[in-house]
Amino acid sequence: MTRGVPPFLLPTKDVVVASLWQLHEDASTVPLPAFLPDWDYSTDLHLTRTVRIDAARARQEAALPPEAPLLVTVEWTAAASQTSDRACRVPVLNGVELTATADIRGALLGGALILTTRLVLGADIPSTEPFVAQHTGDVLYEDTARTELQGTVGRLPTYVVDFAEAGFDPDARWHVELPTTLAEPAAAAVRVYLNGSDTEVVNAARKAAAPTAAQQRILAWMESDLTNRLVDTALRPEWRSTLSEYSDDIDSIGASLAALLSQLFPNESPDALAAMRDSEPGRFHSHLQGALRRMRAHRDDNTVSPAV
Repeated sequence: MTRGVPPFLLPTKDVVVASLWQLHEDASTVPLPAFLPDWDYSTDLHLTRTVRIDAARARQEAALPPEAPLLVTVEWTAAASQTSDRACRVPVLNGVELTATADIRGALLGGALILTTRLVLGADIPSTEPFVAQHTGDVLYEDTARTELQGTVGRLPTYVVDFAEAGFDPDARWHVELPTTLAEPAAAAVRVYLNGSDTEVVNAARKAAAPTAAQQRILAWMESDLTNRLVDTALRPEWRSTLSEYSDDIDSIGASLAALLSQLFPNESPDALAAMRDSEPGRFHSHLQGALRRMRAHRDDNTVSPAV
């Protein structure tokens, strides 16, 4: 990936030594894995990492004055909705190892969690010298860690049930219940039921962290079906014109549906998509198929290994 060249000097990468992110679960602490197979929207995350910075050398190599304040900041991003927020902001003290933290509500997450740790200038430093960082927030160092929070199907409330007893078609492989209002919490608005007698589907969902090739095909099929259902729901005549009203209510299914449409069709309005679906349904569904394929490719291309 091409990165822009900053307009100021940067210290060498080894002035920062950071540990792997640690995930705290009940009484245990484990390195943050590349995939959290048991995560759902009710699971909040508590994460920490230790960071040691050679502050004097960082300032010297960046041509900053010895008293220039430095900060370590952490920003988290939920890939599914592109929601971001600052997790912590810690002053850098000479010779002191600091702890960076990220406490994130599960209801705000989805798709993947991206954690970006930065060493930044803590205050404006007026200077007449060229190529020297001068403004609060100028980034001197950055690393990124990413963990997948299950696929589209797996990160929704999912239940294994007896389809005959539940009143579903006993030969169906899964059943999806969709929201009735845009204001419903995203964590509970969509439910996926798996047919307990279909061991292939149940095992694919249970092994979503490391599926076989055959299980991956089943999961992709489920994701395509669910995405089709969600897009059709978002384009209901009574909903598509009001989706934007839920952008600030990030816990709502309205915000999640708006984010899904934006991710799949970044340059097309809900009204234009609905018009295509109604007038040319075949063309619309092939367009949706292509958009989903591009979204998956983008998701795979942007997988980043945790930095150390």
